[in-house]
Amino acid sequence: EKMRKSIRATAILGCKYWVIHPIMPYGIEDLENGKAQETWDLNLEFMKELLITAKENDVTICFENMPMRKFSLGAPKDTLRFVKAINDEHFKICLDTGHVSVFRGLTPADALRELAEEVRTLHVHDNDGRYDLHLIPHYGVIDWEDFGKALKEVQYQGVFSLETAPSKRIPLEAAELIYEAMAGI
Repeated sequence: EKMRKSIRATAILGCKYWVIHPIMPYGIEDLENGKAQETWDLNLEFMKELLITAKENDVTICFENMPMRKFSLGAPKDTLRFVKAINDEHFKICLDTGHVSVFRGLTPADALRELAEEVRTLHVHDNDGRYDLHLIPHYGVIDWEDFGKALKEVQYQGVFSLETAPSKRIPLEAAELIYEAMAGI
């Protein structure tokens, strides 16, 4: 019910997109513990139930890829497979650049090119290629030039959320300068 209320609130605020992580009832290593099918089934049931409320409120649920290499719904290709299984115009993808970056051999640019048709929102941040650090772009390993090219190639028109912030330990005056720099980036 809390999720349904959140979807309704999204509509009241005039937002068209509502982002959700997959549910992880068997932990973040369900590929290791043999529970991948159960994870899939529970997510399918859960998301289809939320989809009823989303459609009633004309909100699109955006299913987010995750940064866990041993989680069955973590990799972008698995997110796409799940969204295609739901097969509804109110159920699309939130592509998280930092989450993609933890998968060796994958880049956010290539993931965007592959998933573009289904992507409606972006969570944009950088990392070290191993951990979900939510760094400011250009402070990690992501190739932002290629990501920019991919945005143009796929003619991305969706929502862009910069999902990072300066450390809470930085004094407010300095943090304001960092926020301005982030807007420029």
